[in-house]
Amino acid sequence: MDDFKPLTLEERDLFTSIFKKTQPVASELSFSYLYMWRRDYNLKWNIIAEHLCLVSKSDYYTHFAFCPIPLDGQRNDENFKKAVDALEEFFTKDNTPLIFGRVEEKRISQLKDIYGDRLEIEYLDWASDYVYELPKMITLPGKKLRKKRNHISKFLREYGSYEYVPIDETNKDECRRIFEEWCVKNNNCMERQVSCERMACYDILDNWSLLPLKGALIKVNGRFEAFTIGEKLNDYTAVVHIEKGNSDIHGIYPLLFRDFCINEWKDLKYINREEDMGIEGLRNSKLSYNPDFMVEKFLVKVLH
Repeated sequence: MDDFKPLTLEERDLFTSIFKKTQPVASELSFSYLYMWRRDYNLKWNIIAEHLCLVSKSDYYTHFAFCPIPLDGQRNDENFKKAVDALEEFFTKDNTPLIFGRVEEKRISQLKDIYGDRLEIEYLDWASDYVYELPKMITLPGKKLRKKRNHISKFLREYGSYEYVPIDETNKDECRRIFEEWCVKNNNCMERQVSCERMACYDILDNWSLLPLKGALIKVNGRFEAFTIGEKLNDYTAVVHIEKGNSDIHGIYPLLFRDFCINEWKDLKYINREEDMGIEGLRNSKLSYNPDFMVEKFLVKVLH
């Protein structure tokens, strides 16, 4: 793919530095996320005109480019146009239309400045992130979150005490066991391994000490039954990448999420729980927490 390179762990510090300056709100813009899903996206990258350019040539999805990301976090329309022009040339050589995927609404104006009415814009509801005020996820106040409080209360009545244990090198294999059991129970073993959430999760577990992640396990009656993994997305927001647990234990998911917020993220303002991927159960679950806002994303196709 010409000068575009596959994503490896060697890019960790470069990408992390760029994202720290950018202060992203979209869940995709962390090195850990991009690394764990690099095979699914068939992700390649390059630096063009002081912008980080990412392209996805997936075997399963529409080929697209992410909107170029300025290295210094500052908008520069001249360099942005140079980066976009280079992407258009790259896609033209590949005989595919130039499409920008997972574009945040605030970036669309930059593309309109270049292409005017040559853009076809489609809202991606399944890819838009659910974001919540973090203090609310700790206290679960009011009528709208009463069911979450009730689920946790029922858990405590049925199981009494439990343990919250941070993930580290000594217990990360328990996450694998929980995920394996979840896959069996939900008949969710993906044939296409590059699209497999379990394989993506194992990638970050295998490199736990090298990535800026935090995670937690919940132990019930002496056995680990649920885990979650996330990280700091920007100076005021955390993002949750993974949540898996034994759904036979009533209330374990809201307990896990609440305690993760309390123990790891209580000093932040927001928590991003990523998208619902169009899965009805996930959508209902994320809506049930009453999001404070969505990070809306779009597919933007350049017309000739």
